[in-house]
Amino acid sequence: MATIILAVLIFVTAAYIVYRQVTGKSQHCEQCNCSCPAKDAQALSKTK
Repeated sequence: MATIILAVLIFVTAAYIVYRQVTGKSQHCEQCNCSCPAKDAQALSKTK
């Protein structure tokens, strides 16, 4: 039973990591390839 739970946990974690890489979502705005209000605000504050 513990082996099945561990296997599912590893699979779900790996799937989540791949999903974040494919969609471009991360915890850091610099790594994101999409535009968002937080990223735009950071860019404006850096130019001032």
